[in-house]
Amino acid sequence: MWRKGAGKPTLSWSEAVDQALCYGWIDGRQSPIDDFSWTIRFTPRRPRSNWSLVNLRKIEELTAQGLMRPAGTAVFEARDRDREEKSVLEFEAAQLARFQAEPRAWEWFSGQAPSYRKSAIHHVISAKLDETRERRLDQLIADSLEGVRLKPFRRPGT
Repeated sequence: MWRKGAGKPTLSWSEAVDQALCYGWIDGRQSPIDDFSWTIRFTPRRPRSNWSLVNLRKIEELTAQGLMRPAGTAVFEARDRDREEKSVLEFEAAQLARFQAEPRAWEWFSGQAPSYRKSAIHHVISAKLDETRERRLDQLIADSLEGVRLKPFRRPGT
């Protein structure tokens, strides 16, 4: 694919992914070729692959526009919906209420970069045991009150 500065007609990453989704494929590794071009590896999507929220929304739009092909629809319908639900990175209602009950902590956390918020939420909700999830949420709230990131996500020297 050509870079924007190459002055040649090309697809954007988003347009290329739209085409891949229509046929049941997924984008993979991106690699530069030179200063003017780059490549993306596309492969058939596996039944147990994770579906990002971005791609789920894209499928919804592509379906509404009548652009989905039978192969893409078949792959989408065969997806593992349990894995899809687990990939949504949000606190449960009770966890969110508990966090928001500490306005200073919630305000600090909400002001952090989306990448940190996503990682911290995943750290809390991905624990297998309820006790571990509770302990991690307690630590996240305490650290947010102090204005520091969770220990696994701190930069060296902070």
